[in-house]
Amino acid sequence: MACRQLFCRRFFQSHVSSNILAQHSGISNVRRPLSYIKFTSCILQPSIFVGRNHNCRNQTHSVKPLNVINWTYQTHRSFHLHSCCCCQQIGDEKATTSVNSDTAKVDYTLRETVLNVMGAKYRVSYVDEGDKSDPVVLCLHGMPACHKDFLSILPALVNGGARVILLNFPGIGYSWHLEGPAFDYSHLTKAKLVEAFLSYLGINKVNMLVSHSSSGHSGMQLSANTDLIQGVTFICPIAHLPHGKSKQTFSRDVMYYLLKLPIMRAVLGPLILSVFRKVSKMPIPEVEYFYGLIVESKTWNWKQAEADLKTINAKAMPVMVLAAHRDPIVQLYISKGVMNLLGISQGNRLTYSKDNVWQPVEKGNVNPLKHGVIFEKSSHWIQKSHPDVVADLILNFLKAINDHR
Repeated sequence: MACRQLFCRRFFQSHVSSNILAQHSGISNVRRPLSYIKFTSCILQPSIFVGRNHNCRNQTHSVKPLNVINWTYQTHRSFHLHSCCCCQQIGDEKATTSVNSDTAKVDYTLRETVLNVMGAKYRVSYVDEGDKSDPVVLCLHGMPACHKDFLSILPALVNGGARVILLNFPGIGYSWHLEGPAFDYSHLTKAKLVEAFLSYLGINKVNMLVSHSSSGHSGMQLSANTDLIQGVTFICPIAHLPHGKSKQTFSRDVMYYLLKLPIMRAVLGPLILSVFRKVSKMPIPEVEYFYGLIVESKTWNWKQAEADLKTINAKAMPVMVLAAHRDPIVQLYISKGVMNLLGISQGNRLTYSKDNVWQPVEKGNVNPLKHGVIFEKSSHWIQKSHPDVVADLILNFLKAINDHR
């Protein structure tokens, strides 16, 4: 009996989408697949679905059908979502950033819109902060990730005079597929989604595109094959060579077929994900996101990425590459290869040492429009481990791009 109850619970949690809950409850901000990794009792409390107040660890919320969700960012404290559903676990995220006191607090809004892309309809959420007349910095997250990957640098960028836009791709719980052909996680579909999104905002030029991790392929596609991007920053990008675990295509294909059916994801998913987290050191919270990563990895095109990097170099586009010496996901030799393909010479590569010292010390000799930075004491999420340094680099690079134009 206990085994049957456990099976039914896992199947329910993995198979029932948050869209169904939102449809029946009227809560427009319930978007993420139900988590069976960190399942909480509040998901079954009727008060959540009828709009009454309920408690979480921080304060009492009134759950309402909102399309605009207000966030508050506080340095060394917490990100907190007002009008949240705490079973989504999106209202309690730690920030460990060392920005100046005048940028210690920033209020921002998580917005939504509906986009039609390649015959499919998506409801997409995003952050758009800063003066509309300021230079545009568009940040694309990896997989599995979301806008939260850039919250640590958002205050400094906005206060430094940038309009910062953080877009959420479908499949991670903040944007989702509504109808039409299923979202295939490919860099081409993501690039088309970005184009449609920018058209919706009325933006025909992005002063700087910031691509992190697996959004590197989408960033390369946009930079090489459209006229939307004026400059691009790659942070530990998945690029032209298979990295780490992506070389193990047999294991990936086995996991793909094992998890393809929802019932198999319910039964085997938690075990496979647990093993993968220990081996890869990737903090993937849920099986659905893990499966999305597997699907996306089957679309990675290394040769196309190499061709796009060469095209970016031929276009003489301003470019900056940030790499981590201790990156367990995208190894340093891959990021150095990206620098080579983009024409970033050894003389234009800086090192931010373990002692927080720049090497070489004389940064003035580095080309401000084409350079790379290697962080000795960082991992895959440089913007989180060194937010003040990364924000400063982006603002200086943005200034160089605008001066060049």
